Amino acid sequence: MKRLGACLCLSVLILMPALGGASETDKLRESFETAVAALNKGNIDGFLANIHDKALSFYSCGPTSGKEGRAACQLDWERFFGKTHEAKFEPQNMQYRVIGNTGIAWGDYSVSVKTKNGASVQHHGRYTMTYTNEDGEWKLVMQHNTPAEQGPAGPSERLSRNRAPGS
Repeated sequence: MKRLGACLCLSVLILMPALGGASETDKLRESFETAVAALNKGNIDGFLANIHDKALSFYSCGPTSGKEGRAACQLDWERFFGKTHEAKFEPQNMQYRVIGNTGIAWGDYSVSVKTKNGASVQHHGRYTMTYTNEDGEWKLVMQHNTPAEQGPAGPSERLSRNRAPGS
């Protein structure tokens, strides 16, 4: 009888995702993708909906980079959208991991920006987003974006910088 009970419990756990119960990793992915979709529509409130009140944001270009709070993040994005006509954040090679009540989303990105004066610019880099699960909701507590042009130099790049002129 105990064996039958154990088999039934195991079966329920295995079938749970198929029965509609999304895994925490799926919920984390959904939270990230919902925020990206809002950002790409210029919907700042939608983007900020899952930002924790004590979140930290680190950007290479934001005036409030490294300052705590949802309000600082909001100020950065309002200034960004105030300078652009269109912007599209495209994540690539997305990865997600859940460890207890901590979620991590990371990957590469490209950002296409069209400024109000008509200039088009494209940036590439890497992002890391760290979340905490509060009351069943994934809240962003830290975001870090590093443009590729500011990333660490590879071995050949370091060598060419360290060579004396003419060598």
